[in-house]
Amino acid sequence: MKTRLLAAALLVPFSIADGLAQAPEDAVALGRAAFQRAQSAYLLKDYDAYRKAMTEAVRLRPRQPTYLYNLAGAEALTGHPDEALKWLHRVASMGMALPASKDEDFSSLRGTAGFAKALEQLRRNALPVGKGRSLFRVHEKGLIPEGLARDPASGDFFLGSVRERKILRIDGKTFQARDFSSPDNSLSGVFGMKVDAVRGVLWVCSSPIAEMDGFRKGETGSAGVFRYDLKSGQLIGKHLAPAGTGEHVFGDLAVDGQGNVYLTDSLSPGIWVLQAGKGDLTPYLVPGPFTSPQGLDFSADAKTLFVADYSSGIFRVDLSTKRVSLLDSPANTTLLGIDGIYTRGAGLVAVQNGTQPIRVLALALSQGGRKVERVAVLESGTEALTAPTLGVLEKNRFLVVANSDWEAFDSAKGGMNPEKTRFPTILQMDLPEDF
Repeated sequence: MKTRLLAAALLVPFSIADGLAQAPEDAVALGRAAFQRAQSAYLLKDYDAYRKAMTEAVRLRPRQPTYLYNLAGAEALTGHPDEALKWLHRVASMGMALPASKDEDFSSLRGTAGFAKALEQLRRNALPVGKGRSLFRVHEKGLIPEGLARDPASGDFFLGSVRERKILRIDGKTFQARDFSSPDNSLSGVFGMKVDAVRGVLWVCSSPIAEMDGFRKGETGSAGVFRYDLKSGQLIGKHLAPAGTGEHVFGDLAVDGQGNVYLTDSLSPGIWVLQAGKGDLTPYLVPGPFTSPQGLDFSADAKTLFVADYSSGIFRVDLSTKRVSLLDSPANTTLLGIDGIYTRGAGLVAVQNGTQPIRVLALALSQGGRKVERVAVLESGTEALTAPTLGVLEKNRFLVVANSDWEAFDSAKGGMNPEKTRFPTILQMDLPEDF
């Protein structure tokens, strides 16, 4: 299937450096509208209109690889080979691996030196990078594992299941798994989790979603954060989104030094907070400039909250003023499709599962944390890294759920396709010292 027909499912990044007047969420919406017009024109073989709409989409979203790729195709179709190669080389310089070699839109470029050079770069981008290795597997299929946490005291891991609506505890030495939560906890799909070692608590995002077993329409207003005692395994707190605030999917959370819990909501985009000692979730940045907020983590000095937005890049939230800005990045990079992010010193580790190829990145930030100055690929295109989600950052290594099995869910049948399910693998990768 052509990339342009798949791209509606890919969300889009934004950078302050783009110099746009629109707010990030406006640029996302306008870019999507232009892209939809381009799709319609393409299907009608009105290639001039296709080129015009794709030019507008790229003007709005100049860091969106799929838009750049399709504009390259539009330029080739309308007899502008130099422009086509310019955009194709831009996509290749971002590290993307899109199927230009098989795309008939580029037939007019075949045999040219510039096209051969772009194809070679795209081919190299698809080659495996990294030496990640399996730490352990959980011998239970069909979980749709999303969240991963670790208790530094016991060394045990916690793995959350969206499909089975439960949490597993995995022994840190033997890697034997057992159920940690119980059915009467009434968990929905389990997403991000964090251990608060100081207070002996496991915090868990619980969100109703169609992929979970027993989902019923109308449940999406009952998302919340659950609190478990690490030693006893008992559920000691359940904090749901207030009634009347709409539908929510709380996908990840972060706990600050005072015990305040911050959550991202990707369905009604915003950030919520559960203040330490309080019982009610309250809006923190609702609404905010977000389109699809995902992972989040605090800066090393705890003054800033970094928030990955699947559609817009990485936001920087000043916790003293609530001022929000987007991180700038080099022109040959994209911060599209980032799920989990984790602070390491003055940098970030990011799970980028919304691009081709899927990657785990190390992001070196400028002083003050306002710009991504350098991007290093830690893992990309390897056999194990098929559908990574969230992870755990330790001093010298990063652990991540490598194969989440989201693609094994059959939406038409409302269940898992057993031929596509796999045993969840936790992949570990060593971290470089120079970022």
